[in-house]
Amino acid sequence: MKKVGIVILMATLYVIIYHAAPYIHIPDAVIIVMFILSPFVVAYMTYVILKHGKPSGHTFDERFYDDYDYRRISDQGS
Repeated sequence: MKKVGIVILMATLYVIIYHAAPYIHIPDAVIIVMFILSPFVVAYMTYVILKHGKPSGHTFDERFYDDYDYRRISDQGS
């Protein structure tokens, strides 16, 4: 689980540096290379999360959104 957090942190830092690059005077060629590499960074982060991440203990019917303890209202009576 520790690897997932590190990969997410590194991908987030990559995005922050990419967005700040024009303002901190990084050459245009480096920004273009970062743009070309960005889909691979996202794909690798997605792979690591799906491969090593912890699955939710709830089903979609139990919790619509897993970050918040929200119980779905069943529509059986309508």
